[in-house]
Amino acid sequence: MADSMSRLIFAVEGHTEDNFVRSSLRDHLWGFGLASSSTIVGKAKAAARGNSARGVRGGGCYADWEKDIGNCLKDNPSRDFRLTTLFDLYGLPADFPMRNRIASDYSQAERCDRLQQVLADKINDWRFIPYIQLHEFEALVMACLPFLESLYDNHEQLNGLASLQIEVASLQPEEINDSRDTAPSKRLLRHIPDYRKVTDGPDAIYSAGLALVRNRCPRFVAWIKRLESLSETKVSVHI
Repeated sequence: MADSMSRLIFAVEGHTEDNFVRSSLRDHLWGFGLASSSTIVGKAKAAARGNSARGVRGGGCYADWEKDIGNCLKDNPSRDFRLTTLFDLYGLPADFPMRNRIASDYSQAERCDRLQQVLADKINDWRFIPYIQLHEFEALVMACLPFLESLYDNHEQLNGLASLQIEVASLQPEEINDSRDTAPSKRLLRHIPDYRKVTDGPDAIYSAGLALVRNRCPRFVAWIKRLESLSETKVSVHI
């Protein structure tokens, strides 16, 4: 690793986000002087409970997330180290601090911002950059639905994808709401029952390129720009 490189770890909820970091964000951020990797919060705790099979998904309760984040920061004391999160607003653990108190009085984007600040205050480390996706990772997939087409080869899947594109055509991806029936992931599975959450979404974003997602997801863009600015060493890259 070059001396000029800074290190960044993404603390993520599960394998979907982990694949996204590996396929789309890692190489992109390398061009901005950041050597990045990811870790799934709660995975070690799940394994300790006996769920040690391949593909342990992590997740679980917030208390485990906070412990994993704290340990990661403690194990990486360098001033050139940063840790960020990629958590979904939809389905945050019940014990997430202020989850229910910061609710419908605010817009959902403002709710994300306030919960991020609560998380920052709890972790209390200047090297920590909390990020909560509005409403969930699959909102980013909604920004590049046409690129799912290459992943499917039967009429039922393709017809379902076409129907989904019509349904969300007038909606901004990050504004697709978070009910049990209309959250981005629920819409995907309703229209495309064979949708593979862990692989199809990250693959579609990789095929589309980050530029397309950035054009349609402003909260996501603000986060990525902040990460890009962490290092003074920046190389012009095409995405």
